[in-house]
Amino acid sequence: MPYVPSEKTDGKTQDRNILDPLAKALADGIADVAAPYKYDGAFLGEMNYALTRLIQHLPRSLQRACGFKDETRYWLQAGMFGVLMDVMLEYKVRVNQAYEIAQIKKSGDCYDTPYYSRVVNYVDEHGNVVGSGYLNMPRSLATLGQDELPFVIPVKTHVEVK
Repeated sequence: MPYVPSEKTDGKTQDRNILDPLAKALADGIADVAAPYKYDGAFLGEMNYALTRLIQHLPRSLQRACGFKDETRYWLQAGMFGVLMDVMLEYKVRVNQAYEIAQIKKSGDCYDTPYYSRVVNYVDEHGNVVGSGYLNMPRSLATLGQDELPFVIPVKTHVEVK
């Protein structure tokens, strides 16, 4: 989770309000440039280019705005690589994992390694599935052929405040 303060943080900080429109404008620009190519993955090259240019421009902008002595230093490069990796890993966990669970439910799982994850469902007090997640476990004959485990984890979706 990027630790960028917002109004929620202290009632006044505007960092997210400044950055969100810039991110949206970049996303819109990438989509607009990719659209004429008329194939699903066309945006990937444009996204790669935009990120590549961003990580080249940012050190110069930091030097100008923050008074950094040099345009590039080891700590700056290592920090940017770390941020890019954090973004990738967090997106994998926060977004891609939910999509992968949906695909397992749709088409079946393929992992039979010594340790694996199996889908479990979270069910509300009315019996409705309100979410899913992974349970990490060792391989066993009982779960080897199961995409979803046959039990549910109950959750309360309505909590009364007293």
